[in-house]
Amino acid sequence: MNAIPFALDTNDAKTIGTIVTVAFIALGVLSAWLMKTIVQKVILVVILGGLALFVYSQRISLDQCVNDITAAISAADQQSATCSFVGFDVELPVTIDN
Repeated sequence: MNAIPFALDTNDAKTIGTIVTVAFIALGVLSAWLMKTIVQKVILVVILGGLALFVYSQRISLDQCVNDITAAISAADQQSATCSFVGFDVELPVTIDN
């Protein structure tokens, strides 16, 4: 049996080395781009999650506002109710139409 020898000359070794180097650079750029988009997605999810929690937490303010308006309607002498939303007080007129 004759074995086929596997031998590289210097030109083949340089060519393979160049191809591997270019492949590693391409993979590095690709991974940096993917990591950037992954980080952007994570940041976007955190921001949107924070906004969702903020809006969800405002339910208490809306519930309190409904209670204030109900109390203003029950007391015939009040003309407005003050509600707090996103840290700002909003004065709402209370009118009863018959």
